[in-house]
Amino acid sequence: MDRMSHLFAIVENNGYTTTETFRKEIQSTGISLDDFRIKGTMAKLSSLGDQPIGYDLFAKIIGEELIIVNKILSRKLVIPDWLEFCSDINMVFNEVALETDGANADYIPILRDADPEKWGAALCTVDGQRIGLGDIDVYHSIQSVCKPLNYAHALTNEGINFTHKFVGVEPSGRRFNDLTMLTDARPYNPCVNAGAIMTAGIIASGSPNLNAREITQEIMNLWSKLCGYSAEVLFSEETMNSERDTADTNFAIAYLLRGQTGLPRGVDLQKMMEVYLSCCSIEMTTRMLSVAAATLANGGVCPITGEQVLTTDIVKKTLSIMQMAGMYDNAGAFVLEVGLPAKSGVAGALLVVVPNLMGFATFSPRLDEFGNSVRGVSFCRQLVERFTFHMYDSLSGGRSGCKHDPRASQKNRKKSDMSDLRWALSYGDLYAAKVRDLILECMISVSLADGELEETEIKIIGDIYTEILGVQPNNSELKSIATSKQERAAEATKLGLNTPFQDLIEILKTELPVLDDNACEMILEAAFRIACADGEVEVEEEQMLEAIADALDVNKRVLELEISLFKRQLAAK
Repeated sequence: MDRMSHLFAIVENNGYTTTETFRKEIQSTGISLDDFRIKGTMAKLSSLGDQPIGYDLFAKIIGEELIIVNKILSRKLVIPDWLEFCSDINMVFNEVALETDGANADYIPILRDADPEKWGAALCTVDGQRIGLGDIDVYHSIQSVCKPLNYAHALTNEGINFTHKFVGVEPSGRRFNDLTMLTDARPYNPCVNAGAIMTAGIIASGSPNLNAREITQEIMNLWSKLCGYSAEVLFSEETMNSERDTADTNFAIAYLLRGQTGLPRGVDLQKMMEVYLSCCSIEMTTRMLSVAAATLANGGVCPITGEQVLTTDIVKKTLSIMQMAGMYDNAGAFVLEVGLPAKSGVAGALLVVVPNLMGFATFSPRLDEFGNSVRGVSFCRQLVERFTFHMYDSLSGGRSGCKHDPRASQKNRKKSDMSDLRWALSYGDLYAAKVRDLILECMISVSLADGELEETEIKIIGDIYTEILGVQPNNSELKSIATSKQERAAEATKLGLNTPFQDLIEILKTELPVLDDNACEMILEAAFRIACADGEVEVEEEQMLEAIADALDVNKRVLELEISLFKRQLAAK
């Protein structure tokens, strides 16, 4: 079958496809039907109405946009298993929604009176795949989320040397509105208030013929490009007036800056402050911010327009600042636990970048003691516990806690791992033999946990063994091993010794140092299949799986993904 025939086979039924089928297949990959890259294809489909589409017509429809259509239909986008990934994200979103800690910022009425129950999360990949959950179209002021992009704007227009003449690039370790400066009297970085105010001064000084509102409009235009013009960027006069009325500390910082180092090009202090406060009063939605984050993840190219909004070099510098100073004075802990460039705002927004993969944004007004959204931070932590998003996950030495990599198909990866194990076993590899023995040990011990092994259970063990290892076990040997373990289990019960399952846990802990992620995942997979063999995962079985995962150093959140997938598949039957 040639490549075009393969593509057609994905969408055809009895030799034909339809506009509706074609569209649904595209949407199932996370791509919007108004994506700029398939504009011609969608227009041709619309012109056909309900007309059946045969092979020749199909080839003619997609011919001018064949490369991207092939990438979409063949599941070669950056996240191939999109629907499974979305299901996992939905599970995390719902779990985080239960958290009610924190409180709204209360220094201005519009923040204080915001609905604390609002909760939204949106993601956009570098290939333009998008998902949004909850309150993603609620406009809110971006507040400090503006700071790293103001810095990027300053670098673009004024250059790195002039910008860093007035603003440093060091973490402060202090509150965002602290008055302390570097030893050369510069603000620590563009994300603390002093640095953000000075950055606003740099921007304002470069446009002497524009007033503060006109300069702010230029920055709003930048945001529009970053979010792919997905919705209108707004400005809140109410927020601006409240910010101005409560800006005493910020004005004090501005006067201190002027007194210690002088302002860029002697820019008017009032104009500088108007630009700073105005940028905080820009309003956007979570959906919009997720695309802006994806543009940063994509090296400055907006995934949904293809426009180069910022240069890659400026994006690298901007992400570096976000990495070390984006989460106020909790930035260090955030890097340690989450390991991603991020920027928060006191209205409840959080913008996060997973370089070369995706950007995402969350919105929830309740803040922690550092001024970061409680739900937003929790969402980040939970994602990193399940997926290989942390910047240092690639340095795991073969042990990442078996976290999922959404860049790769989990089904294909598991098949490949099993194939490698079978191949190695066929040549007598000792490591593969060790993994095989642990797989069998695990299945028998889990089965024995609820009493005696019946013939049907031994058969199930044999079937799973065959599926994973590619060869059928010797039934008499398998039965002999199971019987022997069962007898030892009965003896251990009489003498008050460890059960076979307790022995299994100790064995796994002992062997863990020589096992990599692939081995740990296959052993847990075998246990999981045994536990699910009766069509459900009972509480006791889930506890056993958790104990095995813990012994193998598999993250509990990863096990949750597997159980959730099993339940979804069960519900779909």
